[in-house]
Amino acid sequence: MRKTIEPSDWQKTLADFGERNKMRSTRLEVLGAAKEVESDFWLEDGLQLAGITLEMDQEGGATVEIMLQAPTAALQGHMTHTITGVRNLVMDSANGVDEVLELEDKEGAVTIMRFESEGVKVIPRAKELVQCEKLF
Repeated sequence: MRKTIEPSDWQKTLADFGERNKMRSTRLEVLGAAKEVESDFWLEDGLQLAGITLEMDQEGGATVEIMLQAPTAALQGHMTHTITGVRNLVMDSANGVDEVLELEDKEGAVTIMRFESEGVKVIPRAKELVQCEKLF
């Protein structure tokens, strides 16, 4: 079920979302404001959700940080993706399980965080292999 979240509910909704989905494997994508294929790119694939925060500035603008980490300590990977000027927040779920979080910024770019299926195994360096394959 797809649901647009009211700004007055963002803080609690994101806090609850972060707790429910902590350590789930993610895929993080950004779709540029032009909404064209050329402006669509993946930031990461397979990192686990470590946390998500919302900060409001003095002018009432919202900034969301999505913190991700590698599934094992041996990989030692982590990243934080920051979305400033958030103006729209949409969540999608099925059978009571969160599937997608979409955050639209003031310029129209949309950050999409999807959760990977629990049975899917992430192959280290898989994205690099796919990129190399495209060169040939």
